[in-house]
Amino acid sequence: MVRILILSDIHSQNITLINILQFVEKLKNPPEFCLVAGDITNFGTTDEINKILRIITDSLSKVFFVLGNCDPYIIREELETNAIHLESNVQEIEFFKVVGFGTHKPKLNQKILNRLRKSNENVCLLTHAPPYDTQADMVSLNRHAGSIDLRKFVEKNSHIFLVVSGHIHDSPSITSLNNCIIVNPGPVTRGNFAIIEINQDFQVEGEIYNLHEMK
Repeated sequence: MVRILILSDIHSQNITLINILQFVEKLKNPPEFCLVAGDITNFGTTDEINKILRIITDSLSKVFFVLGNCDPYIIREELETNAIHLESNVQEIEFFKVVGFGTHKPKLNQKILNRLRKSNENVCLLTHAPPYDTQADMVSLNRHAGSIDLRKFVEKNSHIFLVVSGHIHDSPSITSLNNCIIVNPGPVTRGNFAIIEINQDFQVEGEIYNLHEMK
């Protein structure tokens, strides 16, 4: 069993982020890993990204992230933390692979997925935008604002069992697309975060929390 903290849309709200991390640290069984689904800053700088990621890695040592549309472009050589930039990158979390595609228009890399599929690897995608036409991408007037390409990508690749995303602030949810679980924790700016558990049968269970509602 793997426990993962999911954060998204921090938008440089460091105090709220710290309060969330302090709450998580006090849990009886705190998560081992953290996935950050972009918009770490609010049109900030590379130095700001490093500062915020250091806050997270001070609390959890195994942190993976992608960038969002409100973040500056950053290359891996500019990182000054132990957090791992997952953009078009494959990493392993215990018994599955995690692949990242950031920004609100993800550049999906089919070659990576084909390679993993041939080796029968089960895959979690860490993206900023959620798939189109799911509970995770609802905006006002019941419109959907997610990525159509990402939805097609998930439907085409049955070995993707989990998509972790953010971007759409008004649609925190844990839902499904076919057999794939879609998690949008909602924005850290509003006190939101999620904790999920994944067992070795790739079943995902989790809950979305709001820091302000727990006080």
